[in-house]
Amino acid sequence: MRLLNIPFTNKEKDNKIQMLDGCICRICVSDDPEEIVRMVGFANDYISMLAYSRMIQIRGKNAQNAD
Repeated sequence: MRLLNIPFTNKEKDNKIQMLDGCICRICVSDDPEEIVRMVGFANDYISMLAYSRMIQIRGKNAQNAD
């Protein structure tokens, strides 16, 4: 997972969402338990990055409104 100090751009968000979708697809079709575990880990990373980016975005809006 990468460190964020600014929220994702729309292009970056779309990329992460596509990667998350790919992980979910692999989880649904894989016959390999190890691959499923790996994909769950990657999916967790992508959803965490998206959530953290959104929190940064909300905090930025709140800070602007306070000024």
